[in-house]
Amino acid sequence: MRLLTSFLCLSLLLLSSSLSAASVWKVSKGDQHFYLAGTVHLLSKSDYPLPAAYDTAFNASSHLLFETDLNVLTSPAGLTKMMQQNTYSDGRTLEQVLSAGVYQRLKTYATARNMPIAAISRFKPGFAAMMLATVEMQRLGTAETGVDMHYMQLGQQQNKSIAGLETIDEHLAVLDGMNQLDPDLTISSTLDDMHKVEEQLLEMKQAWRGGDAAKLEQLFIGDLQQIPQLYEILLVKRNHAWMPQLQALTSTGQTTMVLVGALHLAGEDGLLQLLQQQGYAISQLTE
Repeated sequence: MRLLTSFLCLSLLLLSSSLSAASVWKVSKGDQHFYLAGTVHLLSKSDYPLPAAYDTAFNASSHLLFETDLNVLTSPAGLTKMMQQNTYSDGRTLEQVLSAGVYQRLKTYATARNMPIAAISRFKPGFAAMMLATVEMQRLGTAETGVDMHYMQLGQQQNKSIAGLETIDEHLAVLDGMNQLDPDLTISSTLDDMHKVEEQLLEMKQAWRGGDAAKLEQLFIGDLQQIPQLYEILLVKRNHAWMPQLQALTSTGQTTMVLVGALHLAGEDGLLQLLQQQGYAISQLTE
């Protein structure tokens, strides 16, 4: 089970490919359009430069729309709120929340990675799992600036309009929902998959860079659907909630580039399918 993918979707969510397509689509209705780009939230330095289609969409757009306002999320206030919401307010730790066997596995893994167990156990399970995934990515050298932050910084330099599909509270609620899943399942599944991180990232980034939404669906969506609550929290509810905002983009008179995690585009509940069902024409950009 690729439960770890769910935490990659949040903290990263995602070698070159010989394919000429990219994870960028032009979404049109009548003579109006916007660009929908799939992102990986953390990358390695070798992943740059990005496929040229991203710059094509960026240069044609006066407005950038991310999953949430990254300025607010990464501000001191945003980071403080994230930590507060993912720490047990009653003083509990994962040692009290997890079964003895799962906690021992977590402690053993943390010791092997030179991670202080006290720094992990004070957090709720979803956030702790995300931390484990991020630290492993740092070890592999794949925790550098991702697509979202890259274009947010460029957008700020060029005075483009920047906004989010979700408020900071709505965005953090996704992680809070993951904290409500069975703690033993969350931590044990993450530990089970930790040795697969490098392989899974390679598969994800190859599919992402080549704009292969069908491959992303094949690799990851089915496994996420094995835990329906998680699938709903991460993808389905958010995709449907974003649709009214996306549909409004073809009546603004300006061109917008929308940047969301690549898995939001894949599958029957993905944004590409939902937009097509609403009568939008979808065309994939090439390199």
